[in-house]
Amino acid sequence: MQATQVKPSINWLRKCLAFALLFIAQYVHPTLTLAQTVAKQPSFAFFYGKDIPWESLGAFDYAVVESDHIKPLVMGPGWVHRLNPNTQVAAYIAVGEVHPTRRYFKDMRPEWKLGENKDWGSIVVDQAAPGWSAFYVANVIKPLWDAGYKAFFLDTLDSFYLVAKTPEAQAKQIAGMAQLIQDIKAAYPEAKLIFNRGFEILPQVHKLAFAVVAESLFQGWNAGKKAYVEVPQADRDWIWAQLKKCKEEYGLPVVSIDYVAPKNRKLARETAKKIRALGVIPWVTNPVLDMMGVGQVEVVPRQVLAIHDEPGHLGDLSTHEIHRIATAPLNYLGIDVRYVYYGSPELAQLVSQPLAGRYAGVLTWFNRGTFPETAGLTSLFDAAREQEVPLVIVGAMPESQTLASLGMAIGASERVNEPLSLQKLSPHVGFEIEPKPTVNALVPIRLEQGTPWLRVASRTGLYSDVIAMTPWGAYAVDRYWKVELSQNKGARWAVNPVEFFRAALRWDSRIPMPDVTTENGKRLLTVHIDGDGFASRAEIPGTPMASEVMLSEFVQRYPLPTTVSIIEGEVGAAGLYAALSPALQATARKLFALPHVEIASHSFSHPFYWADSELGLPANGRAMGLKVPNYQYNVEREVKGSADYINNALAPRGKKTKVMLWSGNTQPLEAPVREAYKHGLLNMNSGNTWISKAEPSLTLVGPIGMMKGDYFQVYAPNQNENVYTNDWTGPFYGFERVIETFEMTDAPLRMKPVNIYYHTYIASKRASISSLHKVYQWAMAQNLHPIYSSEYIERAIDWRRATVAMGDSGLELRAHSVRQWRSDDSAAVPDMASTQGIAGYAAHLKTRYIHTMQSIAYYDHMAMTLGSNSVKMPYLESANAQLLKWELRTGAAGNAGGNLSASGSSGSSGSSGSSVSSSSSSSSSKPSSVYASFNSYTPLRARFYAPGCTLDAAQSSPGLRAVRDAAQPDFTTIEAASLGQTQILLRCTG
Repeated sequence: MQATQVKPSINWLRKCLAFALLFIAQYVHPTLTLAQTVAKQPSFAFFYGKDIPWESLGAFDYAVVESDHIKPLVMGPGWVHRLNPNTQVAAYIAVGEVHPTRRYFKDMRPEWKLGENKDWGSIVVDQAAPGWSAFYVANVIKPLWDAGYKAFFLDTLDSFYLVAKTPEAQAKQIAGMAQLIQDIKAAYPEAKLIFNRGFEILPQVHKLAFAVVAESLFQGWNAGKKAYVEVPQADRDWIWAQLKKCKEEYGLPVVSIDYVAPKNRKLARETAKKIRALGVIPWVTNPVLDMMGVGQVEVVPRQVLAIHDEPGHLGDLSTHEIHRIATAPLNYLGIDVRYVYYGSPELAQLVSQPLAGRYAGVLTWFNRGTFPETAGLTSLFDAAREQEVPLVIVGAMPESQTLASLGMAIGASERVNEPLSLQKLSPHVGFEIEPKPTVNALVPIRLEQGTPWLRVASRTGLYSDVIAMTPWGAYAVDRYWKVELSQNKGARWAVNPVEFFRAALRWDSRIPMPDVTTENGKRLLTVHIDGDGFASRAEIPGTPMASEVMLSEFVQRYPLPTTVSIIEGEVGAAGLYAALSPALQATARKLFALPHVEIASHSFSHPFYWADSELGLPANGRAMGLKVPNYQYNVEREVKGSADYINNALAPRGKKTKVMLWSGNTQPLEAPVREAYKHGLLNMNSGNTWISKAEPSLTLVGPIGMMKGDYFQVYAPNQNENVYTNDWTGPFYGFERVIETFEMTDAPLRMKPVNIYYHTYIASKRASISSLHKVYQWAMAQNLHPIYSSEYIERAIDWRRATVAMGDSGLELRAHSVRQWRSDDSAAVPDMASTQGIAGYAAHLKTRYIHTMQSIAYYDHMAMTLGSNSVKMPYLESANAQLLKWELRTGAAGNAGGNLSASGSSGSSGSSGSSVSSSSSSSSSKPSSVYASFNSYTPLRARFYAPGCTLDAAQSSPGLRAVRDAAQPDFTTIEAASLGQTQILLRCTG
């Protein structure tokens, strides 16, 4: 499109706009800063590529995509469960032109063709032709609306100028175009129409528009020269005049899409800032719009591109070290991982796509002995370095030519006959074990630039830098950064992997990341039970069923939120134990009827190796599942069928199966996970977390989960008693060692919640029964925050799509169900007088947990700590319950108690008159009261920083007890004996 211009007085206009906004911020609405006032405009992102970064697009209010690139998922549009639900997707649609590749092109009438756009090979449509408008609404808008799109980006609104050359002809096309817009809104009144220019028709239809977009306010693209250019002043003046009219006369949000090379991220940021200063919404990207650009905010990339050498299926990949042991340290930092096989077509596609803004880094880990020197990898390395995306090479190292291109001098391998000496140049080397250098040969690797972490040297002076940080990222030679123990006893980290990745990826740990281990400052607790052994006899007097013992000894005795599953092939009449089925079903009904139990399926036939079953190829002749009579594996029967059986035969009225707990090796391929999503079942199991004092290694802490195609499989936070009892061969008291796992995944780093996870058969032996009681009793003594497994799964899914973005006034944190964010303690303490959407914070060792109370929160992680003259606002330090609502109230309503309804959610703004959310309060005065509402599954314990505040028993839920901390009298703990919703009102003085 033709670029446009800004008036010569742009600096004067900018100053006037800034002054006006500042006046509004300080006097009309004193709780808003200038940057926050600008940010009240909706944010937009535009991405037309096929490989859509849904997770990152969730940082914006509206994401415009090319609908032809989206395949529907089984449970809805292609963005479901990968995109923040608060982001609305808008479909790109061409209005003035139609390309022959569009699905509806073949159905168009010949008389609708007005001309041709030879540059794009598309036809220009006669907007005034009879029947065109009705056809467009029925064949373009309706299918997209039915597919889930509720917003549309209308492009090529001025293409008629290519053909209509007279004023009369142009007026006819403008009238036809305006009629089409009116017909769309008449058919779909709730549709949000985003115009790409269309300045000619806006006088007639501006009331039907949601926003207006134009291109190249400051930076553009010269298609003829294939070059990025600065927009000439005259063009800038013209486009600014059009946008200004849309803003001031029509009251519409206006957007400018500018173009900057992916390698010039600094210029992209500067351009976006210039656009924002005009009150225009920016999106700075590349000409084909297939990169994560810079908009109202800039997304902090949270995904690493992990290149591996496992050619097998996803079950095989789950055992590769890049997933099995490298992903958990990355997850701790807040980083998700996208795995790509180096020889796949996917890699070839990635090479042509911008990396900057989308990926936190590129990681290679080849563990088959050699580094595959391919053109694709070379191109990927070049792109990462050019775009300043950190490159991390671990395991097998590239050939000398590639290393030389990375700034390393490589010498010839030399034999050494004596032990090599270690020069540990970083405190993070020697983490779990000392590196074990080989003694038969040494390949000298010498840095030209960078910081060595580990150097090995011979007595003759020959040395090699085997682990180092570099200007482009980092590298670590496999045998030096991780040591394999003898006799297949596992591995140990020679280098602290968290600190290695933190340094290699230049990761700023002051920036809060979403967290699934904790909520409101308290470590989460989940309980879930795999149904194996439901028909087993317990080795206690009377030999009752293990399921009966489990019911009475554990599920009823410890009324924690518990997820219980059964295997239909064990319990049902069509299964292995038809004679026992009536009794087994009766026990299952008792379990599922308990109010604190949620229902799960553990499949129909308990597949042992899901990939074997899916592929129909049992490895080494091993059994694929329980040998249920007259049954062959069927994925729908395993997932939907087993859930339907539970819902129809075992579940009480009003209760349905919520979770699919994977069985056997717990590594399904994509089809079973897709089946769970298709039928609304959350899914969990697998992982590799069983670190203990006997096996004290982070290599035994597993990831949060793994993508199986388009669907995320959530891993169990911890492993079950089978691991601690040597595959149920003994010692049968072994599960008590899971307490060590709980403690070692809490300090020095909290990497996992507490997850009591066991099979029904644990209730079959005295020793195992005793061990499980110890585990429960330990958990009950910790003041944890219990939630259902389904709630944890939802948070784990949301963890992937939660976004952190940089704005003019700090960070914007977005999530749907995650309400806990984590940074290290070097970040600024949240200033509760100026943050938005934050209820409080808590410390754990060197970690700071930030509690958000709504889907969007704002926090300046670089702000200075409040001085002694600043007002210290009350905040929530911790609670073992879900926070439903949080308000700091001022004025008459605060003194009178206001509205204490707990029906509002934690997303409520509470911004009316005298009752405002703490998140939007920047007043210099202290609130007159604090209102909080919680929902708890165990007796509530909520700790507040509330100097000068006391509990208003009359306006709070009955039966509350307030305990002031003797050592820290500004802190008060509120305790409730009852469960469920609790309302708390604290009165404040001073």
